[in-house]
Parts: sequence; C-alpha cells; structure tokens
Amino acid sequence: MEKIDVEELVKFKMLPFDLYNDSGVKLVNAGEILTSGKLLQISQYENLYKEMPKHQEERRTSHPPVEKESFEQSASFEQEKPKEIIFDKTVNRKSMFKAQSQVDMKSYFATTMFAMQEDAKQDAIQMIGEIKDKILDDVHAILPEVKYCSQLKLLGNYYDCHSLNTAILSTALGYRLNLDEDFIEKLAKAALLHDIGMTKLPKEILEKSVLSQQDNKILQTHTKIGYKILKYEMGMPEDICLVALEHHENNDGSGYPFKLSGEQISEMARIIGMCSFFDDLTSNRTTNRVRNTKDALRIMLEVGSRKFTPQLLYQFVNMYNYNDLESYEEMAQ
Repeated sequence: MEKIDVEELVKFKMLPFDLYNDSGVKLVNAGEILTSGKLLQISQYENLYKEMPKHQEERRTSHPPVEKESFEQSASFEQEKPKEIIFDKTVNRKSMFKAQSQVDMKSYFATTMFAMQEDAKQDAIQMIGEIKDKILDDVHAILPEVKYCSQLKLLGNYYDCHSLNTAILSTALGYRLNLDEDFIEKLAKAALLHDIGMTKLPKEILEKSVLSQQDNKILQTHTKIGYKILKYEMGMPEDICLVALEHHENNDGSGYPFKLSGEQISEMARIIGMCSFFDDLTSNRTTNRVRNTKDALRIMLEVGSRKFTPQLLYQFVNMYNYNDLESYEEMAQ
C-alpha cells in the first residue's frame, strides 16, 4: 500500500483505488463517488493509504499481463521491416494547414516509424518530440481561423495519418478546454504514440477490411504491446504509457483490455481515445459509414456516454461548426 494525503484525494470524483486507515481498515472502495461528506469523514484520519484493486494493481504497478518474451519469440508478430521510407502525399485542399505543412507532418511521422522498426528508438524519441512541437505550433497558429473539424484533418493512407490526426484533434481540444500547457504537450506526444503497439502486429491483419474473431483478439493486444514499448523500451513517463494501454477503454466499462470505466481511465486516455475514435469514423475504419464530419458527429452523439464522458463529448462536438457537409473525397487533391 502507498501513503496518500487528503489533499490529493480532492482531485478524484470517483476513487480508482481502495482507501485504508493506519489499522488496515478499508474506508472507501474503488469506484465509490467521493462526496464532500465522505471527504470530511476521511480527513479525520491522520494517515491514509491507497491500494489498487487486483486487476488495476497488475496494470499500474507491474508489467502488463502479456509476457515480453512471447512477442520477441514469435515471428508472426513481427512486421516485415520497410526497405525505404514511403508516405502518402495526399493534401486536404480545405485544410487550414498549409499544403507543405501537411506533407511535412506525414514525412516526419513516416521517418519516425521507420526508425522504430529499425530499432533506432532514441532517434525515434527525438523525432516524436520534433513532430509534437510542430503540431503544437501549427495548431495554435490556425485555431482562430478553423471553422470545421475537417479543416484539421490530414488525408491519405490511414496508417500515415491516424496518429497525426489524433494528435492534432487532441491538441485542439486541449486548447479548447484551457488545459495546462505542459499537459497539452504531453497530450500531443501521447497521441502520436498511442497506437505504437500496431508496429508489432502482423501486416496481413492490419490490411484486412473484415476481421475474424481471432484477428480481433490479436488486434486488441496492441494496447498492452504499446504500453511495454513505451515504458520498457523508450522510457516514457507512466501517464503517456497508460494512454497506449487505455485508449480503447469505454466510459461504461465495455472496452479493453481491463474494462475500466469513468474516471478509472486516465484523463489523457479519455481525450485521446475519443479523438482516435472520431478519426476512425471520418476515415471509415468502423462499421459506421460516414460521408462527412456531420455524419461522424451524429454517430458520436448516438454512442454518447457509453463510450465517452459526457462533458468531454459535449466539448468535442461543440468545438467547431456542426454543419460540416463536404465529403472527404471532395477535399482531396
């Protein structure tokens, strides 16, 4: 168990851990709403200790429940290394980003992924920092002029664009929510890396349009793989690692890999998971086919609080003009 101050508890609406006193008596169960009355009762104890429930303790304080060796020894889980850096140069003609800036972001990201697959992880870390800085600068510069969500979207091959689009949307939402600048910087970096586990999955699965049940099980392992890459190979901070692990968790507890719910999911993962899902929608990577951003926002509202916390969803949907009707085919040169 780990000691915790009452002051630290104030930031939690729902406790993600069990809370004990000096005698080992449990005062509050994980998942309980922390009301002001409950806080008052707790504050009477001189020393307080937190302990994760078993499934969360394994997740947060030890290796994810997938043995590292099982992936190192399995050739079927190693993608073929690229022979050269190739990326999609499609430009969104309606974007508020300059055409060269769109191409540059995709070029930087493709180079970073190439470095990752060549095991040049320190080079990749440096490049991720450079892409993050570019996104922060470019998004901050164009935000006052952006009217529609589609004006932020990079178009082209999904794997060239998805993490970039997720980082751009997450950064824009971070500014919209007036979040701390340091938090927004981490948000952009974590979004760029949230799907890093995909680099270890079989290429044939990633290229399928329809997945079998077994394919889905393999695909879902990318969250645990990504956590381990970021934590044990790249030495990233825990909050960034948790985004890779938690970005497919849902507000109602129906997600994976741990079926967390509500505020058990880290704030950064909630923001990035929502932006990632929106990019999947607008890239037609889900079972819901959309023609434009308005269709995608409608589906976001239909899914609602089952997947997302209501406050975040409200802020996202109202970030820009809802009536965004131009198709993505029309925006591509």
